[in-house]
Amino acid sequence: MSSNLKIDPSVTPSKLIGLLDLINSLGGKIDLARISIMLQTDVDVLLPVVDLGEAIGFLKVSNGDAELTEAGKKFIQASPSKKKLMLREAIRNIEPIATALKLAQKSGEFTKEELINELDNKRFFEEESPDIDQFYSFILEWLLYTEVIHYKGEEKKFYKKKR
Repeated sequence: MSSNLKIDPSVTPSKLIGLLDLINSLGGKIDLARISIMLQTDVDVLLPVVDLGEAIGFLKVSNGDAELTEAGKKFIQASPSKKKLMLREAIRNIEPIATALKLAQKSGEFTKEELINELDNKRFFEEESPDIDQFYSFILEWLLYTEVIHYKGEEKKFYKKKR
């Protein structure tokens, strides 16, 4: 996986899982425009979720149709704890998770500010003044759901996950 892949801040684990579940419930393959109509949302809102699903190998998109891959089908059929493990492995090389893991590996712990500075150096943020609180909520949701890195709220620090 290329390091330029990144999770759009609008995408949450629940949005990704919900989309995969929906596609599965509709036979495993469906036109993106139809999903957009069903969810009463613009296709542009749906695309970052689809892009992530495709980047991690759970979806394949062709001629406007989104289809579950074999990995996507296995993910859907997995238990909740197995889904968490599968998603954890799938996003390891996607930003901002990849940078968070590198920081944790390097020093054992890091702060929100250190993560943001590192991502800023890598030009992760598309806007000049990103909404840091929104980003913080986004990264916490992914890190806490996948348990890829631990977080201690009272210290406001992220910690390397012990094996």
